[in-house]
Amino acid sequence: MNVSTVPEGPHTGVDGLCEHIRGPLAAWVPRILGVHVHRSLAGPVEVAHLVGTVADAAEVTILPGGDDGDGDIAREELHAAARRASAAVAEPSGTAVLAELAAVRAGCRRAAVALGLPVPVTL
Repeated sequence: MNVSTVPEGPHTGVDGLCEHIRGPLAAWVPRILGVHVHRSLAGPVEVAHLVGTVADAAEVTILPGGDDGDGDIAREELHAAARRASAAVAEPSGTAVLAELAAVRAGCRRAAVALGLPVPVTL
């Protein structure tokens, strides 16, 4: 696993990745999809529920992006992220969960980029 995939700061490991998924979603999902994002998440099960709900909401919402299919790309990324979040729940704790959650975070970021939303770069 790449060192940059595991967040640093007050939340590290699984908790940190859950927060790094929740935080950015909380910034744009309520405005675009109308889905409420809770203040904190307690692990992969809640992340899987959140990302699954976001992906479902994207199916019934007209997404920005114009005629070039960016809304479709965002939907695909969110559904892929939801599948990875569900896979994280099925994994035993450890590196496999971190890898799945890192993939979830990346998919959610790609969905935001497809919708034309600013995504900060973290190194």
